[in-house]
Amino acid sequence: MIPRVRLVPGLFLLVGAVLVPSLAQAQQSEARDTLRLDAAVQRALDKNQQAQIARRQADIAENNVSLGNAGFLPTLTGQAGYSETVSSSDQTFLDGQTQNTDGATTTQTTAEANLRWTVFDGLRPYATYNRLGAERDRQAAATMEEIEALVADVIDGYYDVARQQQQLDVLREAASISRERLRIVETRRELGSASDLEVRQARVDLNADSAAVLRQQTALVNAKTQLNQLLGRSGDAPIRYAVTSSIDVDTSLGYQPLQKTALQESPALAQARQALQAARAATREARADFFPTVDLTAGYGYSQLDAESGFLQESTSTDLTYGISLTFDLFDGLNRWRRRQNAQIRTTNARLAVQDVRSRLTTELTSAYERYQNRLRLVQLEQQNLSAVQANVDVALRQFEVGTITSVELREVQEQFIQAESRLLTAQFEAKRAEVELLRLSGQLLRRYEGR
Repeated sequence: MIPRVRLVPGLFLLVGAVLVPSLAQAQQSEARDTLRLDAAVQRALDKNQQAQIARRQADIAENNVSLGNAGFLPTLTGQAGYSETVSSSDQTFLDGQTQNTDGATTTQTTAEANLRWTVFDGLRPYATYNRLGAERDRQAAATMEEIEALVADVIDGYYDVARQQQQLDVLREAASISRERLRIVETRRELGSASDLEVRQARVDLNADSAAVLRQQTALVNAKTQLNQLLGRSGDAPIRYAVTSSIDVDTSLGYQPLQKTALQESPALAQARQALQAARAATREARADFFPTVDLTAGYGYSQLDAESGFLQESTSTDLTYGISLTFDLFDGLNRWRRRQNAQIRTTNARLAVQDVRSRLTTELTSAYERYQNRLRLVQLEQQNLSAVQANVDVALRQFEVGTITSVELREVQEQFIQAESRLLTAQFEAKRAEVELLRLSGQLLRRYEGR
């Protein structure tokens, strides 16, 4: 509860220092944990489910880049078998002799291993390996883009909590002023210089300010809940924590350095470039279809036969085979030509996509920088407005104390002060968002804020 403030010069210091939390709120802040921005970003990188999924997609692409997946290594297959036959027979030979068997068992055991190594097929493995590497780099850039988008959301959510936090302080200060105004008019009514109407109006305004505080507390809880979700916290995670008490905006960003860095480090542009490299490698893979395939083969086999009837009672054999084979597709319905043409078309499309992403990146960067500059100018303007309104509040309180202005006039000045403070907080928040968007487009956001 905010203590009652007397009409002494200290009252004007209280109103002039609106951005400073009241004594009771300062004590509450000390009791809460303060969440730093770098800790919030790091927790999101570690715990957010979407970030974990994105990193595992990059791990899959990394695992795919191997000599075996590209076709450089031979294949070795093994096979083993066992069979048992039980037979009964009656045989009569040409010389009149007969042979009868009943329940004769024959068993056969086999094992073999076969090695095949493609030593030439139009240099396809080299093209495949390059394609896999390009796809890995493209996925890494896509993962970086998704993670930077997450970091941007975390920063926006963090400073939204800061804005809602400061807005709550402003509304509490406004309620404090209304409470002091009610005390003054009640004192005047006892002295006979104020009416019951003025007291009721002051109480109505105080109730309205108190209701605004309650609504703002709900808005702050909602902002913290959304931030908790980005940080990978459960739905019942605690919200009794504070964030930074100010929204600091970097005013030193220049367009030319941003554009240069964006063309070099933008994840979106990196994805398009790596997709082009993958398409070129796929074209070389399709070209390999026009060359013969040379395979080296080797095999080893083992067989053992045990029989209770027939001409052989036992037989054991081992075989070693090796050779070389050449395969060439003489005609496959012109499918090789079709695959090669499609690969060339995809390469052309990938080249056009690089140009398109570059153009869109430049356009978005230009728009974002103009928005950034506009928000910075708006912050300066609202700071000037707030200084003027704060001075008006000081003057209005003095005049209300001596009775030269009415409660309605004081209320009007008070509302102007609340609106000016709210507009400044919104302008600072939007300027911060514009700064974050510029850093994201230029590929610098994660480097700037990770571990900050």
